[in-house]
Amino acid sequence: MTEKERSPSFKSNIYKYYIYQFIFGIHTVRGVYYAYMTDWGGLNIFQILALQSYFMFVIFIFEIPSGALADLIGRKMALILSSLCVIAAAFAYSIYPYILLFVFAETLWALSIALSSGTDEAFLYSSLKSYNAEDKISKVLGNNQTVNLIALTISAPLGSIIADFISLQFTMTCLAFIFIGSLIVALTFKEPPFREKEDEKKNYLIIIKKGFIELKHNKILAILCFDRLFINSLIFLLFWTYQPYLEALGIPLVLWGFISASMNITNAAFSFIIPRIFKKVKNRLIFLISIDLINGITFVLMGLNANPYLGIFLILIIVAFGYPRYLIYVNGINKQIEAEERATVLSTINMFRSFFMAIMFLIIGIIGTINIIYMFLFVGVAIIVFTIFTRVKKDYL
Repeated sequence: MTEKERSPSFKSNIYKYYIYQFIFGIHTVRGVYYAYMTDWGGLNIFQILALQSYFMFVIFIFEIPSGALADLIGRKMALILSSLCVIAAAFAYSIYPYILLFVFAETLWALSIALSSGTDEAFLYSSLKSYNAEDKISKVLGNNQTVNLIALTISAPLGSIIADFISLQFTMTCLAFIFIGSLIVALTFKEPPFREKEDEKKNYLIIIKKGFIELKHNKILAILCFDRLFINSLIFLLFWTYQPYLEALGIPLVLWGFISASMNITNAAFSFIIPRIFKKVKNRLIFLISIDLINGITFVLMGLNANPYLGIFLILIIVAFGYPRYLIYVNGINKQIEAEERATVLSTINMFRSFFMAIMFLIIGIIGTINIIYMFLFVGVAIIVFTIFTRVKKDYL
């Protein structure tokens, strides 16, 4: 690699990407998404979750060709296309309340995520590598998560205010205009030089095969990965169900964004606290089981509760103890596999997760259409059952 190729000028990509990530975090519709889809979109809870099921399948399908496309046309161009797709998706979503138009918008949104998935990390790594700072990749990725969380926290209340004082429709239209900023930033990126190793095309069939082989021959790894997968996926359903719960409790729409912001702050705080407590406890299995039972019982209590103040508290309990739960497994999984193989195995697990979540969205949608209380009771009982029959042992963690 020449001195020119190693030019520190690629350092600007890192700071520009922070701005890019911040813009994508300004999600004015997220805090009122359920109201947007029902009151303006005219959909019921089953149709909303069926759309999410379709969305996850499309991401999985697009991820294979989009990975090769990013290698072919360059990471900068892939990120530009990702921005164009999400802008078009947001505009399509806000044109007219029609379910087929929503399906088209979800397709574009899924393509946007598929184009940026993995491409963003490769782009940042190549930029850092150009001036011998690749060892800072973890720090940069962590900074990106923080920047995104700050934007989400700020924009959630803003979305509620827009919905209350202007319209629900404009929360999505506003999002489309905001995302134009991401396109402008992406156009200023500089394509960093690729290393030969980084140019290899992703063969997802090989990833699946390697992942299956590793999980088949490593019993402890399989137990840890699937225990993490099933319960985490059930807990994640809160993200799509807490807003209909707020509506059922009679909480005004203008407060939804502020509650969403509180969830982001709680998530950030306990993502810091939980790993530190975990390191100090003597029996880590009891700690994990306690965390799982707290989540399962809290979901059940949500189904039985009719008090809005208690309802908000229960939501924050699940965010506090459920969202950071995946961090408990990090050390155990790292003990079982090398870093390179870990990426392969987790790629395979993520594929399992996509299918599991797609199925769960449909099941939860059907149950929620019958009775929203049953929906939370079902999730809570399912978490408790998975916890009771866990095969994780103390020395696995």
